[in-house]
Amino acid sequence: MQGSRALCLSATALAVVALVLPARAQGAGGLEQRFEDLKLTLHFPAELHLAERVAGNEPGVQANWGGKLGGSDLRARLVLIPCAQYEFDEPSQVLDMIGDDLSNPEGGGHPDFHFDRITHVQGPYGWASYATLAHSTEQDAKGEVWEVQRLGGLLEDWGYALEVRAKPALAAADAKLLEDALPKAVAYDGVQRDPKWTDEEVTTRWQKSVTDDLKEEMEDVMRTAHYIILTNSSGGKQFAKKMEECYTSIRKVYPFDEVAGRRLMPVFLFRTNDQYYAFLGKAIGWSVEQAKRSGGVAFGDLYTTWYEAPGDPVHIHEATHQIFRNRLELDGGGSWFQEGVAEYMSTKANERGMAARAVTKGKAVPMLQFVQVESLLMSAPAEEKSGEDTAGNQYEQAALVIEFARESKWGKAKFLDWVHAIGATPRSNVAAIQAAMQRAYGTDIAGFEAELVKYCAKR
Repeated sequence: MQGSRALCLSATALAVVALVLPARAQGAGGLEQRFEDLKLTLHFPAELHLAERVAGNEPGVQANWGGKLGGSDLRARLVLIPCAQYEFDEPSQVLDMIGDDLSNPEGGGHPDFHFDRITHVQGPYGWASYATLAHSTEQDAKGEVWEVQRLGGLLEDWGYALEVRAKPALAAADAKLLEDALPKAVAYDGVQRDPKWTDEEVTTRWQKSVTDDLKEEMEDVMRTAHYIILTNSSGGKQFAKKMEECYTSIRKVYPFDEVAGRRLMPVFLFRTNDQYYAFLGKAIGWSVEQAKRSGGVAFGDLYTTWYEAPGDPVHIHEATHQIFRNRLELDGGGSWFQEGVAEYMSTKANERGMAARAVTKGKAVPMLQFVQVESLLMSAPAEEKSGEDTAGNQYEQAALVIEFARESKWGKAKFLDWVHAIGATPRSNVAAIQAAMQRAYGTDIAGFEAELVKYCAKR
């Protein structure tokens, strides 16, 4: 996800948002405001001294408040973002998108922006039964620095962010008061989703997604701890077991918290490769020739493949992609990073040996160029007269980069910091990647590459 999406909603979306009419009440217990159309009630404690401010022309902003906490001025607002337009599956993705915007120099953001704390809280926060809290420090257009706390939630049709800004930074006791108050500020009393999917949702999703000839061919639906398998193949049970094995392996290498209320991740498993190719044509517009270059694809919230060999390494590769988007919420960095974290999971060290020799001999793609490749798979020619597999070589190089960061003496202590820093940057954005490298390892892309060369020479 890239671009200035959260801050630049379309005029149409803004017009729809403006139809929401809030009710307000102010008393000794603090400020309470009801948004009936959203089934949301916001309640702020009296200690924040919040009062409504006149709304400006900020896209998606439902209400503005100003207040005071200790020696700091407060500004608070509620922002709505349409789910259909931005394909939110989880509350955490709302803040993920905002973070993308704020770190994207091309959209007016700062390449060094990052959330320094992210947590999840359970409760009546919306269509999803949890919300995501994030803390950051941000500079506004006037150069003034604000401490910002955000709570992101998901309604059936909207993602929302409730944010409170403080200037100057809050004293420790006041910061703790606000951190405790924000999760208590939102109460939702509408319908909540079933994270395990209802049977009706499953049938609708299958019939909406597959080609016409398969609409009535869903043979089985299997729910595991983390996946829901939709299939017209008889091998679904064995495949479901394999996906859970993949999940466990991936979580060991790239740890993340289990969050109650997250939806099961969907897998579309087809009986034949032709059915899989046709599905990709309908779902993402790939030609048959493009589809044939893949053994499985993860996109959006789903993973799709056909039943052939459950032990094929393509499954853990694509399961890694699915988890990075739908659990870690780290879908940035670029193709080099996304393919690297996945290929590292699906290859052994000796399969990366040729890439290491290429780095040592100076024949690998230079890192500054490598991080800007839009797609390692699609940028390489389908057929090469030289017989060289450019895409395969680049995948190996990407996996080697992850191996170096995770296993080298130089990189391993900060590996997870680096993964989260790079994964949260806009894709292939050199300025943002440079800033993330500095934040994690205290060096730039060139410095990182110099250490990679040393590692490969001794590997």
